[in-house]
Amino acid sequence: MYTRYFGFNEKPFTLTPNPRFIFLGKHHKEAFAHLLYGINNHYGFIELIGEVGTGKTTVLRTLLGQLQEENYRCALIFNPCMTAVELLRSINQEFGIDTDSDCINDLVSGLNRYLLVENNHGRTVVLVIDEAQTLHTDVLEQVRLISNLETENDKLVQIILAGQPELEKILQRRELRQLNQRIAIRYRLRSMNRYETRRYIRHRMEVAGATGGVTFSHLAIYLIHICSRGIPRMINILCDRALLIAYGNECRKVSAAVVIQAIRELFGIPLRRFVLAGLITLVMLTLTGSNNWFPQCLLATSALKAQVGPSAGIPLQGRQLGRELTGFDLSDSHMRAFNALMSSWNVQPVKIFKGTLTVPDTFRRLAARRNLRCTAFKGSLDDAIRFGLPFLVATRVSGNSGYYCLAVTAATNTSVSVSPVLFGNGVIHKSELANIANGTFYLFWQNSGKIPDTIHPGEKRYELRMLQQLLKQAGFYKDAINGDYNSATIKAVREFQRSWGIVDNATVGELTLAVLSRFDTLHAVPTLKGS
Repeated sequence: MYTRYFGFNEKPFTLTPNPRFIFLGKHHKEAFAHLLYGINNHYGFIELIGEVGTGKTTVLRTLLGQLQEENYRCALIFNPCMTAVELLRSINQEFGIDTDSDCINDLVSGLNRYLLVENNHGRTVVLVIDEAQTLHTDVLEQVRLISNLETENDKLVQIILAGQPELEKILQRRELRQLNQRIAIRYRLRSMNRYETRRYIRHRMEVAGATGGVTFSHLAIYLIHICSRGIPRMINILCDRALLIAYGNECRKVSAAVVIQAIRELFGIPLRRFVLAGLITLVMLTLTGSNNWFPQCLLATSALKAQVGPSAGIPLQGRQLGRELTGFDLSDSHMRAFNALMSSWNVQPVKIFKGTLTVPDTFRRLAARRNLRCTAFKGSLDDAIRFGLPFLVATRVSGNSGYYCLAVTAATNTSVSVSPVLFGNGVIHKSELANIANGTFYLFWQNSGKIPDTIHPGEKRYELRMLQQLLKQAGFYKDAINGDYNSATIKAVREFQRSWGIVDNATVGELTLAVLSRFDTLHAVPTLKGS
């Protein structure tokens, strides 16, 4: 539509993967190097994790294109929603192995013969499974068994598991610990920075045959980077819409105003409110010096709508999340949230519960049966994330017998993984969750040392040795481990509390013990990966 007007030979920002448009940023090159290193050193299992749209498939296709046929044999499985037998048949078909059997043993035997022949010819066999987070547990176990095909000195097949962050959580399940332990190379693909975003836009336009018929202003590129968070797929969507708007306006420069209109159309924000939000954001930027323009603009927009709308208690994004939450039965959503946390701890989930799961009473009882504690505290979402343990967020969205809760099992600087899954995605923006949080959070932790919640100065007991050990591992206690709650121990407790934003309390308290528990090196303690 706009290609001829701007002098392109083809659309520069399509969403379909085209090898001619491949652009490798810093993190893509690092991911490529990790994969190649793992393959050439025959590590067996390699894991590539990345958010939706960050370019995992691009990296994989680039890698496979670099592996010369005389030295490598490669297979790519990109639709792994299948049974173990179907997966094995697909793998054999990709390698050109003629096996029509539906018996797993026959399929594995055929694959093993093929791998031995290729190994004798000095070729490395590479199996890539994309979107691996969709594999069922039994299928992942079959993938592990494939890795058992080896000689005395070498792994016969190098397996790359690529997927979204959910894959990392799936592999942490107890029943998959054997597979998880075999993954020797891991890499998490990050988004592009502002400089790489500018180069990416320019690169795609040049490949499409740009002749100078259109340009992007520096501020336009800056806004695209902030809004897209450096994710290539989102950059393509925004740039394509911006070019369409520029074409409609008969202008040959994509300005900040054009990008703002594109953002407004894509995210459905009315113009008047967007302009007012922009003014509010400008004041916020001036006062705080922040460069997080787009999230602040959305917050300002939400605040404006909250002031004039009938549901002033919850901003725009909060109401969208609220509508999604209320689509669940309250008890069912609570069970899903609780079981997500239990999965983090590798303990038995709740299968059947008669009655209503109330927070926090029922959760405390169910957690206690699994040797876990449930501790409530007041604060912000950032406070809860900083503590680093999986937790529950109490929301302002009410159901028939209480308030909905969401489990947070992982976090980054900008996003959180929640359960129940919302909008078909287990990951949402952190600011969206903050919009509906009511300020009460519940930490789940394990008091493996049986340390009492309340300790008085001068007490001496065996359990306090564990308290001193945890304080020492946290870097706040350097004296003898003797179980004496003396002045040195009290000082360490108070310094620890102040460093974590906990109210200074010489008698310790449950919240202090909960946060200290993350420093327990003798037991497996789940954390918010990437937080």
